[in-house]
Amino acid sequence: MVAANRELIRAINQFNILNAIRTMGTVSRVEIAEITGQSRASVTNITAKLIQEGLIYEQKTEDTSLRGRKRVLLALNPDAAFAVGVKLSSSRISCAVTNMQADIISSISMPVRVGKRPVKFVADLIEEGVRHCVDDAKLKLSEISGIGLGIPGFVNSSKGVCYWTPLYRKGDATLHDLVFQRLKINTYIENDANCVTMAHQWFGEGRGRDNFLVITIEDGLGMGIVMNGQLYRGARGIAAEFGHVVVEPNGIRCRCGKKGCIEAYVSDFSILNAAKEAMDEGIWHFAGNTDLTIYDVTRAAQDGEQCLMDVFSRAGSMLGLGLSGLIQIFNPSRIIISGDGVRAGSLMFDTMNRTFRMYANPDLYDSTEIIIHKWKDTDWARGAASLVLQEVYKHPFSNLKNVL
Repeated sequence: MVAANRELIRAINQFNILNAIRTMGTVSRVEIAEITGQSRASVTNITAKLIQEGLIYEQKTEDTSLRGRKRVLLALNPDAAFAVGVKLSSSRISCAVTNMQADIISSISMPVRVGKRPVKFVADLIEEGVRHCVDDAKLKLSEISGIGLGIPGFVNSSKGVCYWTPLYRKGDATLHDLVFQRLKINTYIENDANCVTMAHQWFGEGRGRDNFLVITIEDGLGMGIVMNGQLYRGARGIAAEFGHVVVEPNGIRCRCGKKGCIEAYVSDFSILNAAKEAMDEGIWHFAGNTDLTIYDVTRAAQDGEQCLMDVFSRAGSMLGLGLSGLIQIFNPSRIIISGDGVRAGSLMFDTMNRTFRMYANPDLYDSTEIIIHKWKDTDWARGAASLVLQEVYKHPFSNLKNVL
């Protein structure tokens, strides 16, 4: 029999203890032993080292008995590590510095049409944004544990490779490598929807749940899958491309080249394109004197412009149809709909709910909770920072910087 790898076992035990403290907020050593299944001696030894390294600290609370003994609880030190999250979209690059609890310390959003820019140009902008955010947080680059990049497209995070993205032209080097070369900080890249999913699992609406889905609506349509407590990425690391499932054969052409993808109906770019077609056909007239934006289209629909209301309604129907298929496959306890596209509100989600109920199995429908997450501009970058925090929790001592 092969001997157990003691270092690996210790690393797993450390992660489980840190994760228990993160999940509970404050927790005693006895409770940690019960949650993780570790012996009290193991918990005592590992937490002693975590306290020594400044990752956690002790809190004394009310008396636990007539003898007046104080109950000692353990809590995370939020300033034990810092991470930078970067989110790329078609119209902006967002950066944020977070602490170990993913609280935003500083952030910046740079409006820029990334479009089909060379990847080196994009890397230059990211470097500028990261340096600004770190300086604004009154930190040094040497105090950052890592940089997480969230990007739409087909991303293999383990290899640090983006196979396809609608945002920029490929170059000789990957975006991951270019950012690392510029900043010399551990860098991680992931599909943006997976980043948001990790943030929900660790700090948001998915906390404490082992099986849930996250649907992101922005310029495109993304999805993240958590099964049995683990983010599911598939054989090549590019699973969960819900937006590129064909729902209408020979339908509207998608940016990926196929026709009838659900993203060609449910996304900012598809709704904006539909509004422009209505203008070209003389069905709707835009009174503004600037380039048409998704915000203009949403406001006009909310003000009662019927042709635009129909566009959002169609998007909701397509989304509801897609969700009805997803619950048949995954049977999630919760579906979290997130992203800037939730601004559409009832324009999209009323028809989504009706279609979802119409086509879903009744038992599965009744057991699945739909959450429309109230979106914040920093959520994407916070999700990307969770990439780094995940590594800090897995390998806490090797990822700590000299900030204590």
